[in-house]
Amino acid sequence: MRKSPLRVTRARASVAAVLLEQAQPVSAEVVFRCLLEIGEDVSLGSVYRILKQMEEDGLVLRDRHVSSSGVKAAYSIAGTPAPSRSYVFRCDVCQRQQRIADAVLAAQLASVAALEGYALDTDIVIPARCRDCVPSTGQS
Repeated sequence: MRKSPLRVTRARASVAAVLLEQAQPVSAEVVFRCLLEIGEDVSLGSVYRILKQMEEDGLVLRDRHVSSSGVKAAYSIAGTPAPSRSYVFRCDVCQRQQRIADAVLAAQLASVAALEGYALDTDIVIPARCRDCVPSTGQS
């Protein structure tokens, strides 16, 4: 964090320490609860702001985790090992990428691949078109 342009504050250092303790990416709410447990006086809004600043400076990675309760952002320290398999949507127009880690989807694909005799790469790229590049209907 010292090499980034962000000033090292107690709150930022505490957020980083919580993320370093986690074995896998966690939500901002989990970070917030961990901070409360150790007696850190910080709001949930501050946690979101700190995570966003750290992500913009390349210190934190943000993934999308899909579960039965919906899609949530999950954060981890940059440079820590990624989940065993991830899926990357890559826009075929602007090349923007969004990585999604979903354990249920990974297990299902691995099972089908094994049954059919396929080997899956660690990162699977799914060509798609992002919302900014999809032509809107009704325009001439």
